[in-house]
Amino acid sequence: MLRRKSTPGSRVKKIIFRGITLIPLLVILATVSYFVFFTNLPQILYSQSVRNLPFDCLEFSSAGYVYKMKPRPCRLKNIEYDVVFTSDANGFRNGIRAPGPYDVAVLGDSHAFGYGVADNQTFADLLNSTYHYQTINLAIGSYATARELEAFSEYGKDAKYVVIQYCPNDYNENEASLRLSKEEFRNQAEANWRLFINSYQQGKSLGFRRPLHDLGFLLRHHGYASKSSWRRDTEQARQMEEEAAKFAQVFASYRPLLEGKRLIIFEVAASGMNSPRFESAFAAELSKLGWLSYRLVNSAALLNLDDYFWLDDHINADGHKKLAAAISAQIGDWERQSPVIAPSPR
Repeated sequence: MLRRKSTPGSRVKKIIFRGITLIPLLVILATVSYFVFFTNLPQILYSQSVRNLPFDCLEFSSAGYVYKMKPRPCRLKNIEYDVVFTSDANGFRNGIRAPGPYDVAVLGDSHAFGYGVADNQTFADLLNSTYHYQTINLAIGSYATARELEAFSEYGKDAKYVVIQYCPNDYNENEASLRLSKEEFRNQAEANWRLFINSYQQGKSLGFRRPLHDLGFLLRHHGYASKSSWRRDTEQARQMEEEAAKFAQVFASYRPLLEGKRLIIFEVAASGMNSPRFESAFAAELSKLGWLSYRLVNSAALLNLDDYFWLDDHINADGHKKLAAAISAQIGDWERQSPVIAPSPR
């Protein structure tokens, strides 16, 4: 059988036809790539509709810190990690380590708690295992400054050094803790979190329908931004001086608890949005508390995006290593100048 010889013109037509048929696919790939790599849509959708939170491992308390973890191992599985965290008999992430004296207490929220990393990868545990400072971790997800200090008052007040991790979302709760009585504040915090947990569980009961619905809503209403404008606008929107003022006011209200302690304070903001203004703004306010002994760690210079998970907004194991080294350096320098920790065998 004779084959019809193709002409240059027919070959060009075929190429053009194939190119035209590929255009829709290329447009789809380009659009998906834009949303994934150049906007914050994946991060918003993940945090709003996909991420699993360990509410089954949480228990409410009548104490001022409102809730803590159940004293048992708990699994936390998400797209980027699958870890087990182990809470002690008091409901804090100190693993199965035998209780004993400690020199350092770590306060903070889910960043200091260590969402996404194993028990032995948190900076609190590294202060124990790598730098040999006896450390108790009292951080719990969503705690702000007042509830952190309530937990410290009950479980960590013998510490000589207090490591406090601040997060920008502490501001609203700090303001409420100063405006309300302790009982009103505790009741409001519990009510708010019970509502949030109920909303979370309802969303999870919808399965894959929830993220699909939310994705459609975000796309229709342009509920996302380019990554550059997201970071720029978030930084510009922060009232850093007001955040620092409220933080210092909470400290002032706990003066009997904190006076005589050595405090190491730093920021860990979501998705690496640590502010270069944090150190100067907080130093200006904290310096007004003449009785407070403190040092600030500049996390904006210390941590970068590689120290965070890509979807999840928490620091990863590398970030915890950097924080442990920076905190240890501050404690070591302080000890060389004026020791307060009794030497322990290495």
